[in-house]
Amino acid sequence: MKILIIGGSRFVGPYVIDLLLKHNHFLTVVNRGQISSAYNKKIKFIQKDRDKNLSIPGKFDAVIDTCAYTGQQIKKAIKELKFSYFLNFGTVAAYKKSEIFPLTEDFPIGKWPIWNSYNQGKVDCERILKTSKVKHSTIRPTYILGPNNYCDRENFIYSRIKHRQPLIIPGNGQALTQFIFAKDVAKIIVHLVEKKLTGAYNCAGDELISLKGLVGLMGKIVNKKPIIKYNPKTDGVAFKESEFPFANENFICSNQKIKNLGIKLTPLLTGLKKDYKNYYQKHI
Repeated sequence: MKILIIGGSRFVGPYVIDLLLKHNHFLTVVNRGQISSAYNKKIKFIQKDRDKNLSIPGKFDAVIDTCAYTGQQIKKAIKELKFSYFLNFGTVAAYKKSEIFPLTEDFPIGKWPIWNSYNQGKVDCERILKTSKVKHSTIRPTYILGPNNYCDRENFIYSRIKHRQPLIIPGNGQALTQFIFAKDVAKIIVHLVEKKLTGAYNCAGDELISLKGLVGLMGKIVNKKPIIKYNPKTDGVAFKESEFPFANENFICSNQKIKNLGIKLTPLLTGLKKDYKNYYQKHI
């Protein structure tokens, strides 16, 4: 297949690129080149700012958009590119706030105040695609973990545990959430693109874990007991990402649809241990 990747320079993107190359697809990558402009010689790299000009000659079998954060960016991609299929890198944060769980793909998308403008932009991306009549899919990942995470998540927690610094968890730390690993997200993206499957797909691991439970689990991996404190002032919409990387907000999603495709998901403990041993232990 002839595939265009918009973005693709960090975190999940390189895993997607490596997997597509292993499957012998012909890749074009377009981004601003600010993070990396050195790609495998089999890849055609085009340096562009998507917000200024995204026109690229030729037609692609598929476009993988890893970095659309506004509806306008999706509109521009649809208008300026020629393709048969479009994959949108969305988020579970696009769901409308709910007290009913687990969230399945047919739950409505809409406003979830804790996620602010990120929520609104991702909702707009999905709505524009839905009305465009373009053949497309949207992945909706939960919190993504893995080496080279550009969000300060695992490193934030591990470094504080190792150096005996307190971790200040928002609220009571009892909210349940899910995680997924970057390599699993890449597998899902490639599977959907190669099959040209349409619709929305939650990307979430099997385990539910509280924030307190996550810190405790990561402490066991480091082999040190975490120093845990709680801040009721950062509960819910008052969440401060600079103080702790995850919100104290129940967020439970069904992953049955993606598992029905035969996708194998990495267990939380297995993935955390592997990433700590192979990457984070050397960087904290």
